[in-house]
Amino acid sequence: MHEVAEQKINEGLSLVPRLLIAFGSAAFGLVMVLVAPPTHKAPLFGGFAGFCFLIAVACVTRSRMRRIVGSLIGAALFTITLGYIGYELLNGPIVSGSRSEPSRVMAIVCFFAFGLPGIRYAWKARFGLSPSKSPDPSAT
Repeated sequence: MHEVAEQKINEGLSLVPRLLIAFGSAAFGLVMVLVAPPTHKAPLFGGFAGFCFLIAVACVTRSRMRRIVGSLIGAALFTITLGYIGYELLNGPIVSGSRSEPSRVMAIVCFFAFGLPGIRYAWKARFGLSPSKSPDPSAT
């Protein structure tokens, strides 16, 4: 049963859901570019827009290029969540009054929910640079 489940997961999404995600992600990226304020926060908006555009590219590409872009996304998630943990350890409360407020506990939860799966994907995909004919973890 476990093998069948892993095979189905590794098949990835079909074309229509990938195109819907690509369109939505590209739209979010475009909105972030258009609403970026002319202040010191503009690079944050641009960074998030770039992240959204990477997701869109990963949805419409195939094979090696998808593994490369997916690995960049996974590594970015790992780096961002690691930075979030570091920031909260230095400045944040241990537990906040609500789950929507930043805290050390929420940073750790975020790391386990997004950072570790992101780096696991990047490791499994080998950034698309592996000469072996290993299957694409996100399917082709």
